[in-house]
Amino acid sequence: MGEDGERLDGPDGERAPGVARVLTVYAHPDDESFGPAAVLAGYARAGAMIHGIWATRGEGGETHLEPPPSPEELARLREDDLRVAAAAIGYAGVDLLAYPDGGLAALPAGELEAVVVAAIERHRPQVLLTFGPVGITRHADHLAVHRATTAAFDRALAAGLGVRELYYDAVPAERAAEMGIAAEPDGRPNTLIDIAATFPVKLAAMRAHARHMKDARERLAQLERDPQSITTLHRARPPVPAGIMVTGWLQERPDAAEG
Repeated sequence: MGEDGERLDGPDGERAPGVARVLTVYAHPDDESFGPAAVLAGYARAGAMIHGIWATRGEGGETHLEPPPSPEELARLREDDLRVAAAAIGYAGVDLLAYPDGGLAALPAGELEAVVVAAIERHRPQVLLTFGPVGITRHADHLAVHRATTAAFDRALAAGLGVRELYYDAVPAERAAEMGIAAEPDGRPNTLIDIAATFPVKLAAMRAHARHMKDARERLAQLERDPQSITTLHRARPPVPAGIMVTGWLQERPDAAEG
């Protein structure tokens, strides 16, 4: 792993400014694979240490298994799937919490934020990834994670804990329009990262979740039909100048393509 400022190979094989530590914060097992799995895999292979927090075990998800397992058994299966997917991606650590699936918005004010701040203090990430303001799908758990992680990032930045960039999952403009989120950061990507070399890792991670989950199986089929070469994200902190598309994390200068 490179130290701060060391140059590491980026996910596209180019020499890029070093990204030594990354923290992802999501609501459910498989959020990381629906999201930036291929980007994470690229940086992990370049030497970055990636840790993740998942707030629930996903016991409320829709399974394709018949008969469906109990919520307790589904949570156990999804934890197993997450650990397989995380190993494929290259996570160095998995912190799977046990908050109720579907219940994150009802947590005491500041509780989840404090969990994220504690993880930042422990892992000292430079880069954080999480959901944007509408959580792509407007799921209440996604929204709660967004609020907590954004607040935690801002607290950590003010405290000098070493965080530098905050990214949100984002979908391309055409898909955002179809989903009704084109006006949100989730639908206005300003970061395009080449994932051609690590797209197979995303497929492997999705296959792990598709063993038990209906939406993961459907998404896997879509990805197999229509492979991706670019992942879209929205860099929320620091802001990206209008008309610029960022092409990598922690760029020393705006080494970006005009959008």
